[in-house]
Amino acid sequence: RSARSGPEALGFGGEERAREERPEQAVRASERLTGTDQELELHFIGELELGLRFPSIAFNEGLFVEYEVRAGSEWLPIARKEGYVGQTQTAYADPEGSHVFNHPLDFHFISASLEGWPRLHVQVFKLDWAGCVEVISYGTLSLPTLPGHSELTCRTWMPQGGSVLGDQGWSLASRAEVLDGWRPEERAQMLTKGSGILSVHLDTIMRNGEAHGILPQ
Repeated sequence: RSARSGPEALGFGGEERAREERPEQAVRASERLTGTDQELELHFIGELELGLRFPSIAFNEGLFVEYEVRAGSEWLPIARKEGYVGQTQTAYADPEGSHVFNHPLDFHFISASLEGWPRLHVQVFKLDWAGCVEVISYGTLSLPTLPGHSELTCRTWMPQGGSVLGDQGWSLASRAEVLDGWRPEERAQMLTKGSGILSVHLDTIMRNGEAHGILPQ
């Protein structure tokens, strides 16, 4: 796709930071988990299915989604060094107005603690007829806490003009963290408006849930 304009500054500015932080995080977590068979193991498999009801999208404009899964320092992702970061293909609306992605998702974690449960963070981008890319909404979603099949709805949103982000001297990294839902205390001060929704289907496989009080003994 073409180079992003101004909105790219609101993108996953944490990707480079994640590449630097996660190796150390993985080492700490793996050291704590060594020699025990009681660690919690979670495997999420499914799809980012489709997007619905995004406003002001013309028939010749496409949507794509960038996503990242983040978890607490006790969680060890069984993934590449950069963690679980990805992007869907660009989808165009069908006759019902749905943007079908059917993008596969596969997240695998081991943890010694329930603190910092994994969350999916998303940004929705619009690709217009001229090839320009613009971010149109943000969203965040907690991954399932029980095994089995889950059909999840991620409701996305956009900041409105005059919100707290426009009134303070935020760095680009801090701004991205607030918009992506990583700093909910700052986001709570923002003026926002709802946007479209994303449908996510996941099957969750869990090991040692009983030992951590998630499942009955």
